[in-house]
Amino acid sequence: MTALYFDEHIGRIVANALTKNDHPAIMAVDVGMEGKSDEEHLAFATYHQAVLVTFDRPFAGRTQTRTDFFALFCLDEKLQTDPGRAIEVLL
Repeated sequence: MTALYFDEHIGRIVANALTKNDHPAIMAVDVGMEGKSDEEHLAFATYHQAVLVTFDRPFAGRTQTRTDFFALFCLDEKLQTDPGRAIEVLL
């Protein structure tokens, strides 16, 4: 199963819920990626063949014409205050 890589915008509650449902989840803060640039997050996720998950719509928009990364999933920013729904969407 492909891992999901959560940038700093995604809360631990989301990662924990996915892990409990047997979905591999990597949090940026757990692998020393705090404060890294969008490009560094994208490169990390690609290296690990993980789907980068973010709420950062401008960043996601900048990747639309690129093909040099594994995968990116941008959650609707409204889900930042509704982790339960964010978990449902990702599951």
